[in-house]
Amino acid sequence: MKLKMVLWYLARRMELLARTHPEFIARLHGRDFTIQFSSDDGTHRYFRIHHNRVLSRNMAHSSPSLTLHFASDDKGFAILTAPGKNAFMEAVQAGDVKVTGDFTLLMWFMGVSRYLRPARPRKPVARQAAA
Repeated sequence: MKLKMVLWYLARRMELLARTHPEFIARLHGRDFTIQFSSDDGTHRYFRIHHNRVLSRNMAHSSPSLTLHFASDDKGFAILTAPGKNAFMEAVQAGDVKVTGDFTLLMWFMGVSRYLRPARPRKPVARQAAA
């Protein structure tokens, strides 16, 4: 269930960034592909990048360009929410993630992942009392 929530969040965040964030929009420009996330527990979600927009559905795609298949929902959640950049590559080497398809899209996803984390709340500015 946690993996489904993270993938749902990624979908909403990518859709928002595709409309509002100039750097993210630049990374979408001219791209046309599908990335699918799945697990042995039956979780599926795909992200379709087309015409500078992100479309996501909670189902398996018939022919994704890249598939990231996790050994379980728990491992998928742990990998996608890990704070370190090397957690994903370590999981691939350990066999917890199977990657099939175009590996350049994996590098693209790793590059845009820094935009996908929630924005940090801003600290309120302390106002000085008028004398």
